[in-house]
Amino acid sequence: MRKAVIYIFLILIGATSLAQQRPVMSTYMFNGLALNPAYAGSLNLFVATFIHRKQWINVEGAPTSQILTVHNSFLSNQIGAGLMVTKDRVGVHEETALYTSYAYKIKTSAGILALGLSGGFDNRRADFSKLNVLNSEDPLLSTASTRLSPNFGTGIYFANPILYIGVSVPYIIENKLYEVESTTTQSKASRYYYGTAGLVLDLNRNIKLAPSFLVTAQEQNRLSWDFNATVIFDEIAYAGLSYRNGDALVILAQMILNENFRVGYSYDATTSALSNHSKGSHEIMLIYRRKFKNWRKDQGCPVYF
Repeated sequence: MRKAVIYIFLILIGATSLAQQRPVMSTYMFNGLALNPAYAGSLNLFVATFIHRKQWINVEGAPTSQILTVHNSFLSNQIGAGLMVTKDRVGVHEETALYTSYAYKIKTSAGILALGLSGGFDNRRADFSKLNVLNSEDPLLSTASTRLSPNFGTGIYFANPILYIGVSVPYIIENKLYEVESTTTQSKASRYYYGTAGLVLDLNRNIKLAPSFLVTAQEQNRLSWDFNATVIFDEIAYAGLSYRNGDALVILAQMILNENFRVGYSYDATTSALSNHSKGSHEIMLIYRRKFKNWRKDQGCPVYF
């Protein structure tokens, strides 16, 4: 298995590549700021969300990610501000990122339209000494192992109490990841485009259906999409099923513990060729929400997303 993982790794960073750098997230519908800066302050609450994801269990060097987002609204819910801190590890690569977000909200008769901007940096580090290599004189292994790269993004987000829709490009600059002098070997981060939407339907007095989808377009790569259907029981328990094309079938759940705390979990059953080696992926989510007494209540505030 070690040889297989190293082989995959070398393919991903080969001669000239556009590498997949951003983590997959199965609970995207509960953490919109991780995808769209215009989501900042959309709940008109103070919200802190932490997600830990362990991907492809039993595969050595598989991705592990932690995402922390914090955001709230200000000036009578006219603007939103947010902060996102992420840490991702894939094989010998480790990336830490810090981004701030700003959203300007426009109230309309149909809901709230938000325009968002984000800015920050990524710090990438690679320790090639952890690899078992055949050729220790490979110039790729002598490159600088750390790179700090600034970036910025933008997005648009519309929501009301029963639906939401958003489009974003959270990382616009295609920064170089690695470049080896005297060779043509280089790697750079791909630009991502996200599209999200969802709504809440009343099935009866105690049960609601909340379908949602996520479309991810990455340059020089195939289009990826997730479709989810979540059932909400008595405004307390969430249970859902998602399908990610060519990758996984996802089971997820969320429980509202009290006015402030929520917990969630998702399990990805791998449907690709990796299913022969992996026991799937796990994702744990913790959410803290607080409504301050001196904040104005906004009837356009989304409740479920």
